Amino acid sequence: MEHKRQKENKSGRLNIGVNAIMNKSINNNGNPSHPNIGVNADTQPLPLSASGWHLKVFIRTFGCQMNTRDSEAVLGLFLERGYSVSLTAEGADVVLINTCSVREHAESRALSFAGTFKKLNEKGYVSRLSECNERTPLVPRKIVGLIGCMAINKGAEIFKKMKHIDLICGPSSLNKIPEYVEKIIDERQSNKEEKQNLRIIDIIDTERNELLYQAEFRDEPDHAQVVISTGCSNFCSYCVVPYVRGNIRLRNPKDIVKEVKRNISLGIKKITLLGQNVNDYRYVEADIRGMKRGKTRSFVDLLKEIDEVQGVEEINFITSQPKNTSKELFTLMAKSSKISKNLHLPFQSGSNRILKLMNRGYTREKYLELVSDYKNIVGGMLSTDVIIGFPTETEEDFEQTKDIIEQVRFRCSYIFKYSPRLKAKSANIKDDVPSEDKSRRHKILLDLQKKISKDLNKE
Repeated sequence: MEHKRQKENKSGRLNIGVNAIMNKSINNNGNPSHPNIGVNADTQPLPLSASGWHLKVFIRTFGCQMNTRDSEAVLGLFLERGYSVSLTAEGADVVLINTCSVREHAESRALSFAGTFKKLNEKGYVSRLSECNERTPLVPRKIVGLIGCMAINKGAEIFKKMKHIDLICGPSSLNKIPEYVEKIIDERQSNKEEKQNLRIIDIIDTERNELLYQAEFRDEPDHAQVVISTGCSNFCSYCVVPYVRGNIRLRNPKDIVKEVKRNISLGIKKITLLGQNVNDYRYVEADIRGMKRGKTRSFVDLLKEIDEVQGVEEINFITSQPKNTSKELFTLMAKSSKISKNLHLPFQSGSNRILKLMNRGYTREKYLELVSDYKNIVGGMLSTDVIIGFPTETEEDFEQTKDIIEQVRFRCSYIFKYSPRLKAKSANIKDDVPSEDKSRRHKILLDLQKKISKDLNKE
């Protein structure tokens, strides 16, 4: 996803689920919403809550808002099964690492964090639950799972090399994670003397189950993120998203609106719609025979429908790819009292030659025309993404990128040094821009954007 949180989120999502302590993990009858089964003294099933203990889950999230929402949804599934939240990895029985493959730095940090659990597992870490009596389920060591984009990109390799990783699960199968964890727990309870524990890998690319979005837990009390699509079919040459999240898959607009209304019922009135490229949303309804021949709903149609939902106070969306961003969208943004007037519009490079190599589908002239339309119709503030040091980028190419920032005067810019990504097409082009040139150009743009942002804040 081409938006602002490509780096690790540090605003409460490293220990995701702080608010989950207040989340209801029991149903209206006072019973666990899911009987998380332990074993009592007579080897009969016993709800975990009856023992006075709850297995604790910790999720560390790397990457974009899509990953943040995925972590939130997974944690919600665990809470509904009677688990509780750990605010630290050390205090958890289940540790999940939600990974990002868009940037090399994010992958390296995730692997480094996953590696810290190797020594614990080699020493035979015993869960805090073993401190209780025989009626309490025993987890001989932490269950460690690596999930998300890197699971698809490098999961098979990691599964072979990092034997202390118990579970690897791709973005399409996140709803199955609680089930997989419980299979691992069941196996450990029935085979306590076995040295080789059950390990699970699921990196099959399938359409997501709506179950993932049905849990009521929200990490923020006043803001909710709602996924409208997963994957991407644009195949920008530098981007790994189509290979780790698959081609674009659209959620049914009825499910999206239902989730928005559920957030309102929870008292959450600020909504952000998420997609790798929200303007790619074109949902074709099926007829009674299941054929895709019904009404087509564009992103603007979906946005209008959400704008009309009673109780919604603020609507944001990310991210918009310039090649299919329209005046129709700008007109709706200007007309609505709920839709934010700020827009994240990545341009990546100001050089037409580089844009063509990137397979972005627009020119610098088209981008600047779009910016002009946006400012004339909406009058809001723009933010953007920029990649410097793309293969073959010259000083002239760089100056054209700098010129775009100077002309548009973005509210903020997220500027990244190019790094080749496994499977992405640009990985076949020699990464020939020297690292010192990348660093120099990176600093020039950062300094320029800081000055622009400072000046805009004064206005």
